[in-house]
Amino acid sequence: MEKKEKMPFSEWLENIWYHYKWLILFGAVVVAFTAFSLTQCAQNKAIDVKLFHVGPMTISDAAAQHLKASIADFAEDCNGDGEVNVDLLDITVNKFGNESAGIDPVNYDHNNKAMQRFQVEVRAGKAYLYALDKEFFDICVEEEVLTPFSEIFDESEMPENVIDGYGIYLSDLDVYDLPGFSSVPGTAILCLRRSPEDDDLSYGRTNEGW
Repeated sequence: MEKKEKMPFSEWLENIWYHYKWLILFGAVVVAFTAFSLTQCAQNKAIDVKLFHVGPMTISDAAAQHLKASIADFAEDCNGDGEVNVDLLDITVNKFGNESAGIDPVNYDHNNKAMQRFQVEVRAGKAYLYALDKEFFDICVEEEVLTPFSEIFDESEMPENVIDGYGIYLSDLDVYDLPGFSSVPGTAILCLRRSPEDDDLSYGRTNEGW
């Protein structure tokens, strides 16, 4: 019986690559994605406060850092990890357009996508603190997803200028003078998401977070 010659390693490698190239590439992508996901999970910090902003102005990265730092100064460490971590979700809507004045026309495709993101956050997001443009505030009031101020404050502590019983303009609050808050329009309405136990759209929200 003739002895089969042993294939050189380089030839074997070339043969494997030729026959299994796409399987190897797919496996490499899966491994890389898994490693990246695990790294991201390890680096992610537990969030104590998440602010959800929807309005005509985009909050810059620098302003967002100031805003989150200001909120962290008076917020509580809800999860007991020794630090207060604040997250911000900012959705910009293009409300105005005037080409003759050099203002871009209203981008309705962008606004449709913004509305979809808004609806997803209302139904499945983790934010409880909202700062909303009036149109989006009205939607939340109509869908009954906000906490009435009467459930938050005693009558003697009720703020002035409460809007529809559910919110207040940011510019009417003392915190509006803090760093970062001026990056949000003063006409944005600050409101609180309804407690999960009273919310028909809870989708995984917990009372601990609220």
